[in-house]
Amino acid sequence: MKNYSINSISFGQTFLKPSLRYLSAENKEKLVRSYALGEIYPNDIYLGATRKGDLTVDITRTFLYDHLIINGEIPLNPKTARDYVIAKALNDSWQAIHGRKYPVQKTVIKYLDYIPEDMLSYQIATEIEEYNRKYTKLFDN
Repeated sequence: MKNYSINSISFGQTFLKPSLRYLSAENKEKLVRSYALGEIYPNDIYLGATRKGDLTVDITRTFLYDHLIINGEIPLNPKTARDYVIAKALNDSWQAIHGRKYPVQKTVIKYLDYIPEDMLSYQIATEIEEYNRKYTKLFDN
């Protein structure tokens, strides 16, 4: 099995919090399959841990332009790069003035030692889908 460094991996919109140091090496290894979920869903996913070693999953909607760029839906060239910088700056300014546009759903997954790797990524994906279903009307506006 490959040796992954938990501190240097961040795929798409899946972000790893420093609190992951509270997870055992075996449980960190179980998370590797879940890193790609940020590329599949248009959500920002923050993976962390409690001091007791439980997994924390924070989910929010991403800036849609980020999702499209990361997944290759928008070609990278000087014009799209300029448009992206302008759109990102406007979005960041709006959030600075009005606060976060989308809510954050926080979930704690306990008993990681007893959850198989494939079931863990399935459980996280289920949380993401529940979040998207719950706030779908907010996303359409």
